[in-house]
Amino acid sequence: MRFAALVTLAVLLAGASSGAALSRPAPMIAAVVFGGSPAKPIVTVTGRNLSVPPANPAGSPSDQPLCPKTIRGNAGHDYGTSLYVTASHAGKVIYTAGRYRPTLHELDCIGIIVLSHTRDRLRFRFGAAYSQADFGYPHILNGDRVTVVVGGASFRLIVRFHR
Repeated sequence: MRFAALVTLAVLLAGASSGAALSRPAPMIAAVVFGGSPAKPIVTVTGRNLSVPPANPAGSPSDQPLCPKTIRGNAGHDYGTSLYVTASHAGKVIYTAGRYRPTLHELDCIGIIVLSHTRDRLRFRFGAAYSQADFGYPHILNGDRVTVVVGGASFRLIVRFHR
């Protein structure tokens, strides 16, 4: 009986160490806070199991067919549909930052620049196109509605800048 239990335990441990039976827990967003200023917002996301996905596409959005302007400064990256921010003003979506949906011919010129990351906290800012005048993006203001998506988890809020 003991031998059978030891063999069973060894088989279970071998399967777990190979990663066959392991899956990553789903992310959960508990809060999103906007700091900085409307001209240079810093977004802090707190929750559980937060991760930064690989950039998708791998390069900068600058000078791409779907973002044909040159972004001066750090353009940041887009992250497919795994990390992005949608901003709305007066009930109308004004832009999405960090999202890439090639089947819909969408590449956001406003990339995301990750400042810091742990499993419980993610801080980022927007890429240079957000403030570059020739792109014409309005700044996020107090009272605007925003949706933040991290790894499939989403969080909606009305922006109130905290200093």
